Amino acid sequence: MSTFRDRFCSSFFARRASAAAVVVLSAAGLSACKSDIAFPADADIAQALQANFEQDANNAKARELVQTLGGEKGQLDYKVRRVIYRQGAFEAQYDVSLRMARSGAESLQKLYATMIPKEEAAKLPEQTLASYEKWLGDSAQALEKTNPPQATALRDTLRKLGECYRDTKANDSVALMDGLGALISPARDGWYADKLQSPQAQLRCLPV
Repeated sequence: MSTFRDRFCSSFFARRASAAAVVVLSAAGLSACKSDIAFPADADIAQALQANFEQDANNAKARELVQTLGGEKGQLDYKVRRVIYRQGAFEAQYDVSLRMARSGAESLQKLYATMIPKEEAAKLPEQTLASYEKWLGDSAQALEKTNPPQATALRDTLRKLGECYRDTKANDSVALMDGLGALISPARDGWYADKLQSPQAQLRCLPV
C-alpha cells in the first residue's frame, strides 16, 4: 500500500492549491523525495568507471599508455568531486590519477622508446633515457623547419612528462586528468558508467 509520501512525490506538481500552499508543499515534497534518492558511493562510482575503462574497446590505446606509464600493475585512482542527480541517473564529476608500480624514470624510458623508429633507436650508442631524450629533442629541433606545431607539441610533451614522472617512485600518485564527467546509471549488477564530454577536462601528465 502506497504511503502519503509516495503518492505525493509522484503527483505533487499536479495538485491544485493556492499559490502560497504550492510553495510550501513543493518545498516539503522536494525534501521528502530527495531523501528517497540512493546516491552511489564514491567506491561504487570508481568501480563503474574502472569497468568502463577496462571493457570499452575505444580505450585500447589509453590502456596501453597507462600500462607503459605506470607499469604492468599501475592502477588508476578516481577522485569524485561532485555527484548530481539526473532523473534516474547521476552525473559524476571527477579527477583521475595513476598510482605508479615502478619508477617514473623507467616509465619514461619505455615510453620514449616507443616514440623513436626502431631503425633509429638501433643506431643510438646507448638504450637509455638520456639517449632517448636527446634524440627526441633533436627531432623536435629538426621539425621546426617543416612542422612547427608538431615541434612545439613534442617539446611540450618532453617537458611536461619529465616534470611529472622523472622523480616519482613506485606507489607515488601522478595526476592524469582533471574535470572529467560520466553518467552513472543503476544496473541489475551494480552501476554502469558512460563517459560524458566535459568542457572542464584538462590534461595533466599525459603526452600532448
